[in-house]
Amino acid sequence: MLAKFEFLPGYEEEISRFFAEGRVIVEGQPASTGWYAARLGPSAYVAFAVFATEADRDALLAAGGPVLSKTYGHLFAVPPTFELADIVEHRAPAAFA
Repeated sequence: MLAKFEFLPGYEEEISRFFAEGRVIVEGQPASTGWYAARLGPSAYVAFAVFATEADRDALLAAGGPVLSKTYGHLFAVPPTFELADIVEHRAPAAFA
């Protein structure tokens, strides 16, 4: 799943809280769920999540980004998008030391 966020300027602390709360939600998901959040520019961010099963994906969607985005709706310049994606090739990283 790929989520795209465009935030209004001047809310950096709340944006940090938004992603910190997102991480807490993901930490409650199965260990096979991978999640990354990244900043693309001053107000553009993405979050990318991978799952072992569709049920794991559905569980995160039910508790995660779409739900959290309603709480933080006042931060967005445009509504966030949540796109389903199928991995066609990958290379998993070695465990971090």
